[in-house]
Amino acid sequence: MCTRLLFAFGLWILACPLAQAEPYRVASVATHATVGEALPMQLWFPAAHDQPGQAIAHGRFPLVLMSHGSGGSERGQRAFAEHLAAHGFIVAALRHWGDSYDRPRGAGTDVQLIGRPLQAKAALDSVLRDATVSASIDPGRIGMLGFSAGGYTTLVLAGGRPDFSRWKSHCKAHAAEDSVFCPTLVWRLLPLSTHSDWKIEHDSRIRAIVAMAPAGIFFDKEALAGITIPVRLYGAIDDDQTPNRWHAEHIAALLPTPVTVNLVPGSHYVFITPCSPELKAQESRICSDPPGVDRAAIQRQIGDELVTFFKSKL
Repeated sequence: MCTRLLFAFGLWILACPLAQAEPYRVASVATHATVGEALPMQLWFPAAHDQPGQAIAHGRFPLVLMSHGSGGSERGQRAFAEHLAAHGFIVAALRHWGDSYDRPRGAGTDVQLIGRPLQAKAALDSVLRDATVSASIDPGRIGMLGFSAGGYTTLVLAGGRPDFSRWKSHCKAHAAEDSVFCPTLVWRLLPLSTHSDWKIEHDSRIRAIVAMAPAGIFFDKEALAGITIPVRLYGAIDDDQTPNRWHAEHIAALLPTPVTVNLVPGSHYVFITPCSPELKAQESRICSDPPGVDRAAIQRQIGDELVTFFKSKL
């Protein structure tokens, strides 16, 4: 049954668990990191069956860092986080200031393109110091998962070196086809620079990544040459926000070790936790799926695949 509400994209969304039988109870706590300003974060972790409250289970667990899409929140992929935690992972998700539902004005600027990786790295630093979970993390087994702009963020931390001039090149060629990345006239001004001292950050602590519908127009073969860790890519068949030919499939073909894009039915938002019927009636763009697409079932399948991938690669 779907019994818990989460807040994401400024919306209340009904969270449906991805598994019926869980080897661990799942507990969650709020925390924060800081990059100039506080970054709200949520931690999910395995909780021991024999201990009350939110006591973490005994042992050392792999960690998965999560990065949400543009305009999202730390809870946008909560169902995946809970599923991973139920199978022996600690999960940490941050809210990217400047590119979140409550503070979106950095989109299209270096706050989004350079700030996101800086924030994600600071979030990882913070989790590895957090009193609740730090002693239970295996620092040699750290992965990352990102959706959309979070997929871009994940690729950068894994060693990708984006070339922002490719944005304008893309729009010169595809402005009439791509209103998402090339809004009329505005694209000629992008990306805007607001922090001249910011530089792209990578993080060698991350040993395997998953990118869902990643923003990929910023990368060419040379830009992706530094990604030598295991990569799993997902794309939505009917994605009209980050169409696969310019994004997921483009990345997959240019990685040093080419990978296959795991295509799932649905649109861009199929990777967001399923909505309640009430919310679906209000926010059809984010919550609705094409006929015959069962978002909850797709996410159950992806959840199991995430567990298998990270267990084998971390």
